[in-house]
Amino acid sequence: MKKKKTFGLLLKDNMMVLLLIVLLAVFGVLCPIFTGRSFISLANLMNVLGQNAYLFIIGVGITFIMLGGAMDLSTGFILSTVGIVMALVDGKVGNFLITFIVGIGLAIILSGFNGVMYSWLRVFPFIITLGMQYCLNGASYLLSGGMTRTFQGLSPWFKTLGGYNIKFIGNSYLKSGVVVAIVMVAIGSFILNKTYFGRNVYALGSNPDAVALSGVSVAKMRIAIFAIAGFFFGVAQVVNIGKIGAVNNSMGIGAEFTVMAGAMLGGIKMGGGGGKMSNMVIGVLIIAVLNSGMNFLNINQYWQYVALGIVLLFAVSFDVMQTRTAENAAKKVMGSAPK
Repeated sequence: MKKKKTFGLLLKDNMMVLLLIVLLAVFGVLCPIFTGRSFISLANLMNVLGQNAYLFIIGVGITFIMLGGAMDLSTGFILSTVGIVMALVDGKVGNFLITFIVGIGLAIILSGFNGVMYSWLRVFPFIITLGMQYCLNGASYLLSGGMTRTFQGLSPWFKTLGGYNIKFIGNSYLKSGVVVAIVMVAIGSFILNKTYFGRNVYALGSNPDAVALSGVSVAKMRIAIFAIAGFFFGVAQVVNIGKIGAVNNSMGIGAEFTVMAGAMLGGIKMGGGGGKMSNMVIGVLIIAVLNSGMNFLNINQYWQYVALGIVLLFAVSFDVMQTRTAENAAKKVMGSAPK
């Protein structure tokens, strides 16, 4: 028989949901006072989702990587390079299907390469993905003729997938990118929760040795995780291009830090083994609401950086505290090792 959860456990499990509600309430009170406009309107909330849809899709890929016990600092630069390549291919061939396949394929290859290097060198992928970050930053500028360049006049299919307004309720509209994000989150959740591969992702983050002993290749798992993440990164950039309607060299850079902070804030464990896709969604949503609310209040951009930095520090601290709490609970059950 299942034990009923105590109030304390329920509070702990839903802390980030409560934080999201508190943030919405704070901005709901402050925005009408200081701007004369309502933040808690359906139209504005739909706009927040539409503006951040691509972050949720990036988050699916980041969640796979984090649950598998790794991290990726090159995600934003993968997005940037893929965006430039898709713009060039779209301008040359004028066929969105070919552009889409090339873009997604390139994202899978670039992210998969991180997985190959990670498996080969057997070191935590901080330096590997940092090196890839520098390579791709240079590559995106070389592809655009050595200068910052904005590509416009792209295929209308980008807007169809990322920026098309779908009539919702009243005067509110739902961006097509939100629908794509929901589908991507659902696919990611299915893989993690309903497949043998998903169970191995969790196991890899918790105990790679146990995965190896079970007969699963740890190296192949790591490469597959990064390659799958690359697929989601590619789709995210398609949605991002559709939302903005253009591509430039910096498009997507920095998104990985926002998403990783949101994932940790939601409860995805840095180092792997714990968390759910819904955790990532809640965490990224908190950061999206925080960003949007501060923009709504016309808060200086540099103060916004300070606030996001505090959120990141809080996310890391929260992750460490959760790990220590779990370790202490395990010690109480198992007892201390004899000295």
